[in-house]
Amino acid sequence: MINQVKQYAWGSPDLLAKIQGRSPGGRPEAELWMGSHPNGASQIVTPRGETVSLASFLAESPALLGPRSLELQAPGEDMPGLPFLLKVLTAGKGLSIQAHPDREQAREGFAREEAQGVPRDAPLRTYRDQNHKPELICALTEFWGLCGFRPLEELRREFLVLSSSLARLNHPLLDEALEPFLEDPREETWEKLFLALLECGLDRSFRDDLVRTLSSCLEGRNETRDRYWWVRELLGQYPGDPGAFAPLYLNLFHLQPGEAVFLGSRVLHAYLRGAGVEIMANSDNVLRSGCTEKHVDCRELARILSFESFLPHPSSGCNQQGLRVYVTPAREFELVRVPREGRIEKREGPAILLATEGPVVCDGLLLESGESVFLDHAAEKWDVSGPGVASAYIAALPGTLSFTPATVRVGAEGSVSGVSGDERS
Repeated sequence: MINQVKQYAWGSPDLLAKIQGRSPGGRPEAELWMGSHPNGASQIVTPRGETVSLASFLAESPALLGPRSLELQAPGEDMPGLPFLLKVLTAGKGLSIQAHPDREQAREGFAREEAQGVPRDAPLRTYRDQNHKPELICALTEFWGLCGFRPLEELRREFLVLSSSLARLNHPLLDEALEPFLEDPREETWEKLFLALLECGLDRSFRDDLVRTLSSCLEGRNETRDRYWWVRELLGQYPGDPGAFAPLYLNLFHLQPGEAVFLGSRVLHAYLRGAGVEIMANSDNVLRSGCTEKHVDCRELARILSFESFLPHPSSGCNQQGLRVYVTPAREFELVRVPREGRIEKREGPAILLATEGPVVCDGLLLESGESVFLDHAAEKWDVSGPGVASAYIAALPGTLSFTPATVRVGAEGSVSGVSGDERS
């Protein structure tokens, strides 16, 4: 596969280059996309040696996706494509404070912007497709992020400390929302306070006062890598942006390599620093509230958000069919790690194999670190070997893969060779 590199401002200048074993390009590199999404479709080299768009290739031969993938296509899609989008994400600084719509919200928002005549590639466009975007991030390096609103009682204690300073700002909207939440912390009162904070952040004449006041409250509270440290870090990256205070109301999480977190639709989150393999439903719908140079639509974001407390649960995956599987509720994707050399069998659907650390040989095809190969519905089994196998990832439909480890066989002449558990026909 020939995959697009996205050069967003929050990207790292060198993390992706290190993964791919090349010299840095001199600009922030944020994401490596592997899939058929029209905003960044991969190219593939066909058996005939032709280089074609994966999106066009699948549109012309939808049978290569398999029936289950075709059933998962988002309504109204122009042409069939992969049900998932795989990325390598490399964050040098904080991403935007963001959430993704559920499928019904995406359909409604897409139809509304189509009716308004907003071009799909316009910077002010919010809904670029009709799909939802549940996602999973699996760390390749140490990785920090924010995910989901903190428990209500924790939020109450946080804002109780800030309340006297916020009251001195004398903003009617904030005053009307703060006291009811402190007296009765429920989802409804938290929603009103959160919306008040967003509205105050939109008021340019008031925003600087809000940022200065909250910043002064945090002086001296900056232990390394705690939530207050990250507030200061985000303020340094995005001066004057109220989104930098998201660590006060979102859960902070920290992943070691190989650990992952799943994020469903409508959950507010942001990634802060590090490299990871990210897999999601095939969508590019993102609604942002701050810490970004891109389009911000706080009111639409607030409309689609879930205000339930959501605690992230880091997972190292579980053993299934001989593979390390990161299980999620998503129907469109599953991320799998290969434990060692052997044979992968796939019952149905497409898959992408990605090498992340050292070379991997897939049925004779050499993949260097950072390279990937597309395996269509008809590719039922393939052998994997090489020093990078234990760091390779596979994106596939849930429950479709199994693994047979390589065994050692002594040949007639006494030689030793590694072969898969059954003979290749």
